[in-house]
Amino acid sequence: MRIAWTLFAVILSALSQPNEIFLYGNWFLGLFCLVPLYIALVKTERLGEAGLLGAIFGALHHALTSYWLFFYKDFAFWTLGSTTIAYAVVYAAAITYGWFMLRHAGRARPLVFAIAWAAFEFAKSTGFLGYPWGLLPYSFTAIPIMLQTADIWGIYGISTFLALSSASLGEVVLSFGTGVRRKGFTRTRGARWVMASSVFGIALLGYGAWIFQHPFPVRTTVRLLLCQQNTDPWVAGEIPALASNIALAQKALEQNEKANRPKPDLIVFSEMSLQRPFTDFRAWFEKNPPSLPFSTFLRQANTPVLTGLPVVTNWTTYEASNSVGLIYPSGNMGPTYAKMHPVPFAEAIPFWDIPWFRAFVQKVIGLESGWVMGTKPLVFSLDLENRGAVCTDIHTLPSLKFSSPICFEDAFAELCREFFLRGADLLINLTNDSWSRTRSAQVQHYAIARIRAIESRRTLVRSTNAGVTCVVGADGKNIMELPQFVADSAIVDVPVYSSKLPFYVRFGDWFAWLCSAFIGVMFAWSIWKARRDM
Repeated sequence: MRIAWTLFAVILSALSQPNEIFLYGNWFLGLFCLVPLYIALVKTERLGEAGLLGAIFGALHHALTSYWLFFYKDFAFWTLGSTTIAYAVVYAAAITYGWFMLRHAGRARPLVFAIAWAAFEFAKSTGFLGYPWGLLPYSFTAIPIMLQTADIWGIYGISTFLALSSASLGEVVLSFGTGVRRKGFTRTRGARWVMASSVFGIALLGYGAWIFQHPFPVRTTVRLLLCQQNTDPWVAGEIPALASNIALAQKALEQNEKANRPKPDLIVFSEMSLQRPFTDFRAWFEKNPPSLPFSTFLRQANTPVLTGLPVVTNWTTYEASNSVGLIYPSGNMGPTYAKMHPVPFAEAIPFWDIPWFRAFVQKVIGLESGWVMGTKPLVFSLDLENRGAVCTDIHTLPSLKFSSPICFEDAFAELCREFFLRGADLLINLTNDSWSRTRSAQVQHYAIARIRAIESRRTLVRSTNAGVTCVVGADGKNIMELPQFVADSAIVDVPVYSSKLPFYVRFGDWFAWLCSAFIGVMFAWSIWKARRDM
């Protein structure tokens, strides 16, 4: 029966996340998706059974929320299969740890469960192996009003609310049926926890409503031309992908000129739109793509281009970084930023220097060493031609400071926070999720990235291969969005906000660390209490 409860929790939690049935998640399910798991853990008496329930939940939750990893062609077993096994182990350990604390938490066990869950989601999302997918708050993707407190405590305060909501409802369910009143838990006490979590939720809602009623001040605007090439990375070659970007940009520029609108300040392509180093292959770019060579397009557009491209760091071994570069109309290469947070085992493989492990990865898995990682954040600087009527200083041509996280780097709050602390006015993320061939996979990435705009109260721009290409304002609402899996482009005036950096950017994951510290103390206290009661 406890396994059945756990399986039910897996289904509810998977459906609460963005998926092919509920594209932007299901907030209602998010409020109680962990109820069955909580009941199963409370009713579990043995340590080994708690570990088994954790393994079942972790494996299936990962498989059902990250199902799109299966579409990574010949690497499907490794991208989805091996990670499913890994998360079975991770969740088994974490839930066993949590079960032990719940056994000794007494009347506070819903609160302990909620804080422990938030601490676990923080740990799961941090470091080299960090994977911030499938977190409880992403069930609120369709209702950004409930996400606004992220500018205070990040995403993990919202995780605490949702886990507490499930635990509170779980206490109510446990009090029914058999008239269970173990350890002082009654229907009244369960109702009190529901009331407490309801007050918590009303506070989130109230803060969000207040934010929506008080727009953030805008200093100026930057006019961007975003190109969504929509070429299949499994099929399309280098030239068709680049040709699509150029054609879309050229069409948008022609329409913009006919409308007598100011020209863009910057043209933005997606991740790895240039598949060879620009500086080292100038002659190639003078001739390709044949329909309109890239160098010719640069001169005609007379506008800088921000694009993904490789930057070779060692020609002898052909080591290169996955980078974003600013290319000027003159053909000069501006600054480049090299991706710092790799996709584990795909872009950076640990223990690569060990011969037997390197041979296993090359011969069995079929992977090479991947990209060379960057070592420092970069803030780009761009003089703006389009100041907009809202510019506060009409006598000085404003300069835009922006950073450009690559691929899934916009999923990591600490990395993006560092960009803002170094002076970035906004983020322009270049990525490519189209290999998944599923809309919900792209929405999942968008849901995570969108939190960066709320945390920082700065604009997030996403320029992608096939979606979700959009501009997200400081309140988490989309200012512009292109349809997924459609070749399209748009010229949009992007706001540059002038408000001070919010509490979260200045102090980081203070709340998550407090949760982690609390759980550490709680675990030590549980051990002491267990020994005392022996």
